[in-house]
Amino acid sequence: MSTTTNPTTTSSVRWLDDDEARAEFDAQIRQWLGLSGDEFLRRWDAGDYRGIEDDVDHPDVMNAASLISPVRP
Repeated sequence: MSTTTNPTTTSSVRWLDDDEARAEFDAQIRQWLGLSGDEFLRRWDAGDYRGIEDDVDHPDVMNAASLISPVRP
């Protein structure tokens, strides 16, 4: 099977800078967990989510955990 690409097509992907990524992280954490991104990271680092970070009964925590590495230095 061959794939043909169109060289005149531009990507619709827009990369976020560090500030934009942090703002998006904060907005998502507020929506999913009702707390700030900084508070989530503080609780994450303190171990408050240990044992539930990959529990399917806590999808919001799983989603939040998946967003940590792009906002960490």
